[in-house]
Amino acid sequence: MTFKGKIDIWWYVVIALLNGVTLGITLNVGFTTVWGYLILLVLVDLYSIPVLFRNEVIVDKKQVVIHFGLLTKTLPTQEITSIRKMKNYSASFAASFDRVGIESKRMSTVFVALYENREFANELMKLNKKIKYVI
Repeated sequence: MTFKGKIDIWWYVVIALLNGVTLGITLNVGFTTVWGYLILLVLVDLYSIPVLFRNEVIVDKKQVVIHFGLLTKTLPTQEITSIRKMKNYSASFAASFDRVGIESKRMSTVFVALYENREFANELMKLNKKIKYVI
């Protein structure tokens, strides 16, 4: 089952601001002195823009696959211990502050932002009866 990732308006604002500021600096100063800004902008855009097109979590019997732009993370379903709804501002696979933390035995917590958090938790709990859902 596939769950669509949630993207808040701040994600779009950050992309627009970074691109606008860099473009403004480039036009004001000239291309010869802003290569560092342009390289940084390209790197930020390579991370943030693909998220607009590829932001989903796929759940099947054996694993949970998180697609967040160019990044992909796989968690074995049987190793997930709990799912927590949280408002955490740490770096994660989420473009929204309305996040669900997925805790597993081997890895640290992975945060994802989904439109259907409860349905996602219910689907995982069907596949692994040991998962605890904490609201």
